[in-house]
Amino acid sequence: MTTTVASRRDAESALAELFAPESRPNPYALLRELRAETPLVAKNGDLVVIARYADAQRVLRDPSVRNDPKLSRLGRNHPDRPESLLFLDPPSHTRIRRLVSKAFTPRVVASVEPQIHEIIAELLENLSGRTEFDVVRDFALPLPVRIMCLLLGIPVEEYGDFEPAARRLGRVLDFSMVVPNNDLDDAEGARNELQDYLKDLIARRRGNLGEDLLSRLIQVEEQGEMLTEGELLATSVLLMVAGHETTANMIANGVLALTRNPDELARLRAEPGLGMSAADESLRYDAPIQFVMRIATKDMDVNGMHITPGTAMLVLLASANRDPEHYPDAERFDVGRGAADHLAFSAGAHFCLAAALGRAEGAAALSAFATRVIDPVLEPGSLSYRSNVNLRGIQHLTVRHSGIRPD
Repeated sequence: MTTTVASRRDAESALAELFAPESRPNPYALLRELRAETPLVAKNGDLVVIARYADAQRVLRDPSVRNDPKLSRLGRNHPDRPESLLFLDPPSHTRIRRLVSKAFTPRVVASVEPQIHEIIAELLENLSGRTEFDVVRDFALPLPVRIMCLLLGIPVEEYGDFEPAARRLGRVLDFSMVVPNNDLDDAEGARNELQDYLKDLIARRRGNLGEDLLSRLIQVEEQGEMLTEGELLATSVLLMVAGHETTANMIANGVLALTRNPDELARLRAEPGLGMSAADESLRYDAPIQFVMRIATKDMDVNGMHITPGTAMLVLLASANRDPEHYPDAERFDVGRGAADHLAFSAGAHFCLAAALGRAEGAAALSAFATRVIDPVLEPGSLSYRSNVNLRGIQHLTVRHSGIRPD
């Protein structure tokens, strides 16, 4: 696809192209051109596009910048979702985040690492008698689903009850205030389905509380001081969706990059200790969350552009992560790069709660793929992407192989 971004006055056409289905397989040529033009002004000055690493860091770490779209001139009519951490600001965001973060401490992550390796070993063993497998369905998705079910206390056999709805809900993050989103009604329907499932699960759990995160959140909610019923539901929905979707995308993206770069695959096979570096490189190279929205609440300057209060800022994380001014040879996939300062998890107050867990799952999965899957080769024509723009993820990816090495 030929991509042209002329000047700042053409920002809206560039955004429309970025959001178009044709850009899903490879948005990076367009992002490269957007980065050369950034900051870009769109929507008659009500939206600014941020695409460089330094500018993104500046915006994401500014304590005056907010998350609630309704604070922007573009988002006055944005659907009201006051309980979701994604759209909350301090002090409510700080209060809820403090409660939930206890489930993702280094101690908790270390405690589930044995289960991570056990699940990966089981998944690969299930593939040992086959000559090909679907990377998403058979490998990348089951791992984070089972780990998140473990942490939340969701019966893993019930994951099929919510996983399709979780994928549909992801479309809400495509921000209709940027480009019209015809899937919003369906996404809201998916939210209601997930909440109905959780209401039933919470009702069952109240009489049989355990040590899982959902039980702890229920106990906090019953105290009536720290967490409302709405906040309990919204937070649980977010954890169900974000807790597995982005990690599955990261693992699948990493497998794709490894098979497309056989020298890097061989390097990781020879040095499996590079697993964490490879996970970070997958996150940097092909970000599972492509962008975030932030709102200016005071006058600020970004790369020479004056931004007024109420201006929405679309921060293109995927572009910032490939900024050659920050990462030498940024377009190259390098499992030894060790770039843990990428912005795939955002930055500042809204840095991803489950980043350490996601990195641990990705490191283990990519190392196991490199060391145990013999001669993996992409099946031509098997790669397809889901319709989501922001939570950009692979729908299908078939890999042929010559066998699975013993653990």
